[in-house]
Amino acid sequence: MRFTLAQLRKLQMPYSYEETLDLSAELNGLEDIVSVSPCVVKSTIKDRGDETYKVSFHINVNLVLEDSVTLMHFDYLIDVDAEEIFSSDESNEDAFVIDGITLDTKEAIVANILINKPMTTTSAEFESDEVEVEDSKEENINPAFASLKDLL
Repeated sequence: MRFTLAQLRKLQMPYSYEETLDLSAELNGLEDIVSVSPCVVKSTIKDRGDETYKVSFHINVNLVLEDSVTLMHFDYLIDVDAEEIFSSDESNEDAFVIDGITLDTKEAIVANILINKPMTTTSAEFESDEVEVEDSKEENINPAFASLKDLL
């Protein structure tokens, strides 16, 4: 959602809203994301003073991911809470910068989806291919230490 700073000053804080976003343009084609369902976001904005706002999100989106081994598609639900700070102060490194006079939450929502998406996905289970090691300790004894063998 996009808010101008003038709109934010007029709102009764904390301000809550719900929106449904189509993030397919932002997320499709990234790594193993095949498709994205509409993203439902419930947000609450709180004023932190001096054109700084704290936004709490509840993000619910279903991604269709591609298995990194079998290339099969499977659903992956992201249902997460997040909090972000938005500020017009560019020196605040922990905050999303309010561009001009507009606070836009879309970038923060996409970032939180990518943070909560697994880095690699696989549904295949691998069995351990243990290689049996022959007991060849006696063959590899250094002749200089051969007499120590009897001490054990």
